[in-house]
Amino acid sequence: LESHEGYDDPLVYPEQPGASHHHIFFGNTTVDAFTTPESLLEATETTCDGDTLNQSAYWVPALYDGNGERIPYIEPLFYYKTGYHLPPESIQAPPAGLRMIAGDANATEPQNSAIVKFRCDSWEPDQVWFDPGDPLDHVPYLPDCETDDMLEIRIVFPQCWDGVNLDSPDHKSHMAYPSEATPPIAGTGSCPDTHPIAIPEISYNFAFYATADRGPTSTWRFASDLHHNVDGGISAHADWINGWNADIMETIVTNCLHPAYECMVGLLGDGTRLESVIED
Repeated sequence: LESHEGYDDPLVYPEQPGASHHHIFFGNTTVDAFTTPESLLEATETTCDGDTLNQSAYWVPALYDGNGERIPYIEPLFYYKTGYHLPPESIQAPPAGLRMIAGDANATEPQNSAIVKFRCDSWEPDQVWFDPGDPLDHVPYLPDCETDDMLEIRIVFPQCWDGVNLDSPDHKSHMAYPSEATPPIAGTGSCPDTHPIAIPEISYNFAFYATADRGPTSTWRFASDLHHNVDGGISAHADWINGWNADIMETIVTNCLHPAYECMVGLLGDGTRLESVIED
């Protein structure tokens, strides 16, 4: 669920309140321009499953429809998976205090669709892919979905850590993407020698109905798109600061990721489940 919104960015503009474009925050309810990995752990509530067992910070630029109205992020999903490229048994829990950015807020041309990806739910892909639930027909810009179709958005974080730095000046260089496996065979990729530590693939996943009153989806814009006057979706990006309870994340990695089980959202693979933030 959305936690709050504002014009802060504790990674790009630390201690500079109001310096950023419009962001929507999820998870930790205390995030502002002065947030640090240490201050996250002081939060007494979050909008994440498990509440303070996951005090992580998640944020993305606000999304506006063709009329300039903000579109709420309804029931977003934040996945921690093996991904399709690395051997599942190689995954390690992310270290405390790790933070990073996926995507480029200053992009002026389409980004790699392995990082920022969009698709319309009605599309029928004709190529081979790893899993029926993850087709490979995404595009790196906001497409024109038909009315009553569903627009799907996914932003994928780098999965390979250098093993030393919890951050870097650009909030990216301490991380890298793995070499890609070739579908349908998963797990044949690898992390580069410079970034040898594999962590879970973190992705932010959103879905929005394309309705007549919101205008064509190709006219929608992120706050960062508006700032740079580029085509829709070009500047999509996401930020993350690790605030997980270390034991819980280790349990997820051991019980779900190493054996490559689909534990589903909130399940720990041992018969227990994090308390859901969404009422059944």
